[in-house]
Amino acid sequence: MSVIKDLAVEYHQQDTDYYCGAACAQMVLQEIGAGHLPQDDLYNDNHTHSITESGWASGPDGLTWTMNHRKPASFANYFVLFEQLTEDSISRKIVWTIYHYGVAPIAMVYGWAHWIVIRGYDISAAPVDYADSSYLINGFYVNNPWPPTPSPGPPPPHSTGDICGSGGIYGVANEHIAYGTWQTDYMTGVPSGHWAGKYLAVCDPDPAPQKMGRKREIRREFDGERILDKQTAARWALTGLRDSGLARHDRLKELVHKVEPGEPILVQRLDRKNDFYYITPMSRAGRNIDLLVSIDARFADYKQTSFTTNEESSLSFQPLSREEILRMLGRRVVVGKEVIPIHPEAICIYPTLVWRPCEESLSPFWPFHMVTIGQYRLYIRIDGAIFTSLTLKIQGI
Repeated sequence: MSVIKDLAVEYHQQDTDYYCGAACAQMVLQEIGAGHLPQDDLYNDNHTHSITESGWASGPDGLTWTMNHRKPASFANYFVLFEQLTEDSISRKIVWTIYHYGVAPIAMVYGWAHWIVIRGYDISAAPVDYADSSYLINGFYVNNPWPPTPSPGPPPPHSTGDICGSGGIYGVANEHIAYGTWQTDYMTGVPSGHWAGKYLAVCDPDPAPQKMGRKREIRREFDGERILDKQTAARWALTGLRDSGLARHDRLKELVHKVEPGEPILVQRLDRKNDFYYITPMSRAGRNIDLLVSIDARFADYKQTSFTTNEESSLSFQPLSREEILRMLGRRVVVGKEVIPIHPEAICIYPTLVWRPCEESLSPFWPFHMVTIGQYRLYIRIDGAIFTSLTLKIQGI
């Protein structure tokens, strides 16, 4: 029997492409009683006090300073930046902060690209103390502040019950990440610079565990020699969902056992060799999408889920047709100072969607159509936004 704890942390989007640290600070500070502090002010605090190393939007030192500077007087604890040498150590530090202090940590993911809030966990047993590493970690519940709030349009300002997290361009308030996905895709460590090789999170002040914890045995149903067909992918997406922590979550288990899969959509990771995943929309009879479930497209491993618990809202995920892409591109596209004519007979639309962490998408549920026009490449995000390149040098955005 697993132990699930999921804190009631309000979800709020980041107000700009680079306000992830501000949005995470806003969410956690609101959780501990500070109210809805403006993201502009929080970002200025983060950025101004990110002094250890240049290049960060919200640096680890700056975000930690903001959390302690802005915490309410009623909050007797304080925040510490943990710089661990292993993913295991930082992950268990995150678990302890949620379990013992009842506060959501803020973690650095995708190398050094992005901050997210870790609001809950699914583990095999409650930790005995901060040094306990005997339990298994099954997964995490997170608030990813991406995508940015639409501009122009609300919000800001942010408030309880605002439109943040309601789906589509307003983000999704609920995500569950399997621990294997957390290890390989999210908590991957800072690649270089002052924090090179470190795994970072802003947590409570208790020490991090020093002993390596128990590891779950990896059992794969397929050998990975070929990409699964869609029918098989849909079946394993449903199996993975119902075997995941979501099926044991008090507020979600009924939903999980009522949904049925739609057509899986294949996505290729651009930054990895031979790495593909499926996104399968799932819904109850007579409703739009309730969940988006991701599995590995070669091995069928369950990866993560984006879901809604609001009866009034649903998720959106609809790849574009060739006709829609051509209509969006129009007759010409400007790349730098060059104007590229569009001839339907002379463009190539890549057969799968593609994704990698970048400024244009910091969620694997927001992939791109990739279009080649001669020597040029365009990326059309699933919401229709068109980019002539993907921005990769990003730190804390």
